[in-house]
Amino acid sequence: MDEQILSDMQIHFAEHKYVIIRNFINTDTAYLLYKYAITQAQSTEFKKANDKEKYSPEWDGRFDDPQSLGDYSRYGDPIMDTLLNESTGNVSLFTGTKLTPTYSYWRLYEKGSELKRHKDRPSCEISTTLCLGYNSDYNWPIYVENPNTRNEVPVELEPGDMIIYRGCDIDHWREKFKGLNHAQVFLHYNDADGPFNFKYDGRQRLGIPFEYKKTVGE
Repeated sequence: MDEQILSDMQIHFAEHKYVIIRNFINTDTAYLLYKYAITQAQSTEFKKANDKEKYSPEWDGRFDDPQSLGDYSRYGDPIMDTLLNESTGNVSLFTGTKLTPTYSYWRLYEKGSELKRHKDRPSCEISTTLCLGYNSDYNWPIYVENPNTRNEVPVELEPGDMIIYRGCDIDHWREKFKGLNHAQVFLHYNDADGPFNFKYDGRQRLGIPFEYKKTVGE
């Protein structure tokens, strides 16, 4: 990448607490992950309906996240946690910040979905939203509040595009979705030199639920 473009990205992130990265992953990879998201949501719904005793929201994903009730979401999916870990270097580069990966979380939004305006918890100190794909006749924007102007900024992401933002510092949200589905993965990081440094969100390893946190003194 051109050094001036990279420098401009880092400056924008420092000043506005967000930066947009086009083509963070290529469209073929985004499409594969989008189709995976649909298949995973459908198979989990089938398991939940037909094999309740073996269904585990922690391991299989859930439909009861209060942030987007009814939509399928999954914490610590092995393939998404792998993407999280392997993306650490590039996200660090674009932000000019040494980062520690915490966790991934992805969601398949459906018609009528809405993401309430909010800030994130400390493990999401530096967050990213990566568009995997959508079935809709319009591009459903995520909104961020510019901390300097207080303007509400709509950000439209095509498959493979990413926005990086300081999730604990700036409000972000989505208005009601009018399309059929929209898959996003959130890759979360901490500033390795900051007040939070929760590697893997306190878990023993990548690809496992939040419930498997390290014990005190381990």
